[in-house]
Amino acid sequence: MRVTKLLRAIAFLAAGVFLACAPLAIDARRAPALDTGTTTIDGHVVHFVIARLDRVRVHAALGGRDVGDTAWLADIAKQQNAIAAVNGGYFEAYAKHVPRKNLDQTTVIDGAMVFKGDVGSVLYFDRENHATIERIPLRIVGFLDGSDLYPNNWYAYWFNRLPGPTGQTITIFTPAWGGTTGLTGGPQIQVTDGVVSQINYGPTIIPRDGFVIYFRGESQVAARFWVGRHAGYALKPGLGADLGTFANAWQAIGGGPQLLVEGEEFADPRAEGFHDPKVFRAGKRSMVGVSEDQSELIFAVADGSLSECAHIMKVLGAYDAMNLDGGASTGLWANGKYLVTPGRRINNALVLTK
Repeated sequence: MRVTKLLRAIAFLAAGVFLACAPLAIDARRAPALDTGTTTIDGHVVHFVIARLDRVRVHAALGGRDVGDTAWLADIAKQQNAIAAVNGGYFEAYAKHVPRKNLDQTTVIDGAMVFKGDVGSVLYFDRENHATIERIPLRIVGFLDGSDLYPNNWYAYWFNRLPGPTGQTITIFTPAWGGTTGLTGGPQIQVTDGVVSQINYGPTIIPRDGFVIYFRGESQVAARFWVGRHAGYALKPGLGADLGTFANAWQAIGGGPQLLVEGEEFADPRAEGFHDPKVFRAGKRSMVGVSEDQSELIFAVADGSLSECAHIMKVLGAYDAMNLDGGASTGLWANGKYLVTPGRRINNALVLTK
């Protein structure tokens, strides 16, 4: 009898321990994917969204079907079935009388390079949602018939960029641009499944399994292409030969300058190639950061200087953080409504889905 009572007591105590611990596990599973709100940090009103990276998927998104299309942030979010969104990197917001507004900074969507920027830093995620923020200038190195040695080498300035009215360029147009280049002039080198399939001097179809190289000037490079040649390209860092973890980027969006680097407040726009005075001045700006343990992604909007915003992101729990576009582009959206309403349409955003 005593043994039976002892066993019952032990079982009761074990059950109590389980019940005491169980709510913690249950609460962790039931914890909301997003924490949203408004707070004040050092006198600055801050609107924020803090997302649990184990509960969301991160996507770089365009303003429409094709690169350069623009839309309101809320419409981009709804199109992506998002639960939260923040405006992305800089773009040619003030371009007039053009069918599209060019991106300015590196963008990767579903592992495909959409645009290569030269200014600022990049926030990128691998397939496991692991985030990295770094400055990584890129160059495009082309090869013909398997060789990147002269005269089989070539290069390009851009991906998916609407050329200006003058000046030389070599631009690669991928399917992200749309079904056709829509451009006159050339030559325009169509590459299908790694082989030059056409050379045109007018709007050229962009193959789903290939790309088109648009030339204006650079005739000596253009002359290296003819139908039947194998053609391809690779991304290389501005210095060195290894892309590092960026080679695994699944989603990426540009911005800058960096605000926090491994927990240290850091903002050096000149070192990242910025010259626009608006970047240096205090003003309304969007920011993005990630916690040290990679558990949280933080979106925030505040009005302040770069150094002030770096401190704001640190207080919010970021270990690494980056500035995004600001001014009229600044927008923050979550759970079906604006926390901060933008003043203009944008062509890129960072969105979260379940």
